[in-house]
Amino acid sequence: AGGVLGGQGGALSVPVRTPQHLGLHTGEFFPMGLNAEMPGDQAADDAMSVCFETAPLAEAMVILGRAGLGLRVMCDKAHAFVVARLCDVGPDGRSVRICHGMLNLRHRDSMEHPSPVPVGHAFDLTLPLDLAGYRLAAGHRLRVAFSTTYWPFVWPSPEAAVVTILGGALTLPLHVAAVGDDWTPPPVETSAAWAHRALRQGRATRRIENDLISGAVTLVIEEGGGRVQDLSHGLITGDSLREEWTIHPDDPLCASARIEWDQYLERDDWHVRTKAVARMHGTASDLVMTARLEAWEGEALIFARDWAESVPRAQV
Repeated sequence: AGGVLGGQGGALSVPVRTPQHLGLHTGEFFPMGLNAEMPGDQAADDAMSVCFETAPLAEAMVILGRAGLGLRVMCDKAHAFVVARLCDVGPDGRSVRICHGMLNLRHRDSMEHPSPVPVGHAFDLTLPLDLAGYRLAAGHRLRVAFSTTYWPFVWPSPEAAVVTILGGALTLPLHVAAVGDDWTPPPVETSAAWAHRALRQGRATRRIENDLISGAVTLVIEEGGGRVQDLSHGLITGDSLREEWTIHPDDPLCASARIEWDQYLERDDWHVRTKAVARMHGTASDLVMTARLEAWEGEALIFARDWAESVPRAQV
């Protein structure tokens, strides 16, 4: 109670119902470490979450392995998620995500055989967090942040749910012999550098746009690979990507995604390109996906195909 992590327990009843746009600072699902793909400062998402944290640590804490989180909860909707993030909070308030876990409550016992959420009744669940190797410095705090949303990692449930935390325990895989046992990798071995020249430099942006009229929030990702020529055979390659992940903080059915990807190849007077556009949105009963693929040779469209599919969201 009182948001303390590592206390003696006691009576607890904390409702969690977070805005739909929580999660925009989380980076990529499979990050490569480039162009802000790693999670950024979690303070903005933490401010919208329900948090439990320790006092400032008297000495460094090293986590190595998989943290486990056991919860007793109650839910008011038939579809809901619970998300937990383990964070390192510095003295300046910056929050670094150490690891996280996400659970569709209908999958609490089995992903293969989902079961209905017992609406209005307390139940227990285990929420495993990702494997992690991390050292928190003395003076930092360990925080667990709970949310019912995590856009765009988690497609929202059709209705905003309230998950009430009635109790819980966090198990940490502490590595107690971590001082002075660091491993230094050997020098990197590399092959010869790629012989190429950049005809146009690539660029990348990642930004959050707020519509001041509608209230919608959009994560926009733009990446252009530039225009590069391989000097061994003269082939010129390039691509461009734009992603738009839009949601309204109060409306889960407003969620939509649009991804456009162009790729092209050229050599001398020959050039070809492809363009793919995919969209997704959800209704109360279905997830709806559409896509179009076009292939061009020079200025001639030589192939085009459209897809449209609707998937019942029985368990989502």
